[in-house]
Amino acid sequence: MTPAETALIARSVLSCPRSITLRVDDSSPALEEEGYEVTTDVHGAPVFSAAQGSALVAGAHTGAEGVVEVSSGLGHRSSRERGLGLVLRGRLAQRGSGCACCGDTRALVAVDLAEVTLLRGTLAIQVDLDEFRDGSHVLNQGYLQRTAEHANEAHERELRTATASTFGLPLRTLLAASLRAVDPDGVEVAWLDDSGAHTQRLDFLRRASTPQELGAALRTHLHAGLC
Repeated sequence: MTPAETALIARSVLSCPRSITLRVDDSSPALEEEGYEVTTDVHGAPVFSAAQGSALVAGAHTGAEGVVEVSSGLGHRSSRERGLGLVLRGRLAQRGSGCACCGDTRALVAVDLAEVTLLRGTLAIQVDLDEFRDGSHVLNQGYLQRTAEHANEAHERELRTATASTFGLPLRTLLAASLRAVDPDGVEVAWLDDSGAHTQRLDFLRRASTPQELGAALRTHLHAGLC
C-alpha cells in the first residue's frame, strides 16, 4: 500500500469505530469511572468530550500523554475490515468547550498526535501523519458508513417522508425506509411497502467534497431534518 492508501484506511477506522478506549499515562480510578463522549474524527484527530474538572481534562492541563486504541466498525460484522485496528499516541490538549448538556458544560479534549499505527492482522504499519491529516480523506469509507447508519438510526421517520415525496409513493403504504449506502455522488435508498422491498439510486446535482456539502446535499435531495 502507498502511504496515502494506508492513511485513508486508518482514517476510515477512526471515523467508524466499533470501540474506542483511552489510556492516560497518569490515569487515576476517576478516569475509569467518569463518562465521556467521543468525537471520533476531527481533522484526523480523536476528540473527547468530558466534564469540566474530570481526570481527562486535568490530564489535558498537565499535557499528559494519551493512547487511543480503536477497533474497526467498518463493513458488516463478518467482513475482513472488522479485523483492523488503530493505536494513536499523543499529548492531551483542551480544545475549548462543547455544548452545555444537562447544565454541565463539557470540555473538548484532543489528542495531538505524535504516532499512528494501523493494525492489520499480525502487521503493525506506521501511518504518515501528514497523510493521515490530509483533508482529502475526510469523506472516507468509515465516515460515509456512519452517515448512513446515523440517518437510519435517528431519522427513520424523516426518511420515510422523504422517500414518499421523492419517488412519488403514498406515505401510508411505506412500512420502512433507510439509506443502504452513501457516497459523495449520491445515495442508495431502500424501502419496504405493500408490494415488497425496493431500492433506488438518487444522484446529487454535484459531487460533495466536505462533510458540510454532503449534509447539505442530503437535506436538499431528501429531507431538511437530516443531519
